[in-house]
Amino acid sequence: MKTIYRITGIILILVSFLGTNTIQAQRSEDKRSRGTNTHRNYNTKQSVGTNHYRGDRYRTQPIHRNPHYRYPRRHRVIRTLPRHHVRVVYGGLPYFYYAGIYYTVYNNAYVTVLPPVGFRITVLPAGYTRLVVGPSIYYYHSGVYYANTSEPYSDEQKYEVTHPPVGTLLKTIHDDAEEVVIDGKIFYDYNNVLYKKVSTFDGNTAYEVVHVHKENK
Repeated sequence: MKTIYRITGIILILVSFLGTNTIQAQRSEDKRSRGTNTHRNYNTKQSVGTNHYRGDRYRTQPIHRNPHYRYPRRHRVIRTLPRHHVRVVYGGLPYFYYAGIYYTVYNNAYVTVLPPVGFRITVLPAGYTRLVVGPSIYYYHSGVYYANTSEPYSDEQKYEVTHPPVGTLLKTIHDDAEEVVIDGKIFYDYNNVLYKKVSTFDGNTAYEVVHVHKENK
């Protein structure tokens, strides 16, 4: 009888041991599987961070400190405004402008925002790019397009934030432009403008405006 109990105990220990090893092996396999899937997804075009165009809306700003402002994807917060900034109230909202960058109040500091269409400045930021599109001339800086709206023969210059026309070509686009996939093709989105990479007649790379998302007022 003691021998039978002893044999039964050994069998139970072996079953428990084998069951534990099987569970641990399964867990290890699951971890390896999850790790492989994460790595594979990260290296595909549809990985986290890639957005897909739907209808006429292809991206929303990821932060909404105030629903009346638009924020760049990589917002910047500063404690003190640049010394020679200009304060402008547009649409009842305060903006602080300096060297092509726009800020507004955020808590006890200032955060970068994108200027609305119609916003006007009197001096273009240093380093702007002059663009000739058909009969029109535009000025580009930090993802923002301007048009000269000065009165003829006026000494006061006025430059208004505007939408670029489809077909506008840039040599480079903003560093924060986000890659999006539409019907398997790669495009780039920044400040409500969608670009595609093209080759110019001289063999260089450029970025062409293919869509402008105009927000409803």
